[in-house]
Amino acid sequence: MAEPGWYPDPLGGQGARYWDGSQWEGAIQPGPSTGALEFPEQPAPPPPGRVQRLWPLWVGLSLALVIAVGCAVFVLTRTGEGPTEAAPPTTPTTTTLKADQVAAEVKSAMQSKLDTDSDLAPLHLRVVHVELVKKAGNEFKGIATVETSRGTSHDVSIDVTADGDKTLWEAGPGAFLFALQEMPTNSPSTLSPPPPPIAPPSSGGPIENFRICPSGLTGVATEDTSCAFADSVRSAWYSQPGSSVVAYSPVTHQSYLMTCTSTTTNAWPGAKRCSGTNAQGAGLIVYIS
Repeated sequence: MAEPGWYPDPLGGQGARYWDGSQWEGAIQPGPSTGALEFPEQPAPPPPGRVQRLWPLWVGLSLALVIAVGCAVFVLTRTGEGPTEAAPPTTPTTTTLKADQVAAEVKSAMQSKLDTDSDLAPLHLRVVHVELVKKAGNEFKGIATVETSRGTSHDVSIDVTADGDKTLWEAGPGAFLFALQEMPTNSPSTLSPPPPPIAPPSSGGPIENFRICPSGLTGVATEDTSCAFADSVRSAWYSQPGSSVVAYSPVTHQSYLMTCTSTTTNAWPGAKRCSGTNAQGAGLIVYIS
């Protein structure tokens, strides 16, 4: 007797029947399907030509990514160095520089004048500093600090015109009179007896010609008389007015006795005419205001 279980259908049908040990049950177990098995379709591979056309695109994307990363690193590195400070604005100083340049030229020209002028050179003056301010256009005004041979400084007012390559300066009358007032004088006891004075021109005759000195306060009538000496005569007369004065000459470094009288000139009212002679007997004639 067969054991209970599933067995092929004894009637020849499809499937199997269960044998319970004594009889066949009516239930039929369906057998395995004999139809064709269905499988999912695999996607078709892309054509070879399309794969070849896509590789430049991937290469380009890769290069773009590398460049983007490099730029980001560069920007971050530059940012870490801190912001770059802008240069401070430069303030134009055209006027200031021009005034300084003209002042330097005036200092050189003034010193040259003091060293070479026959009346001023014996005073041994030195230009220490020149300070200018601009008035208008090419005109300046300022102060020149001048030092005497004794080391005393004096301020001299000057007007300056800078015209291209030429720089002209001008000081007022008597600007350097202070130098004469500081010149040493010799004792009158060492002087020889006064020579007879040179007679002034008669009142009825023409007025004697003389040259007005740079100080504008004195004049000279002979070639042997310097303006430096004339200014010294004026300073001596105003220090001790009288008919005779002793004046020191910064040119010859000698003192001379001068006889002074009132006279008439075209330059100054109430002028004085002082006359004397030097060691060689040459006449010395000075006019003072």
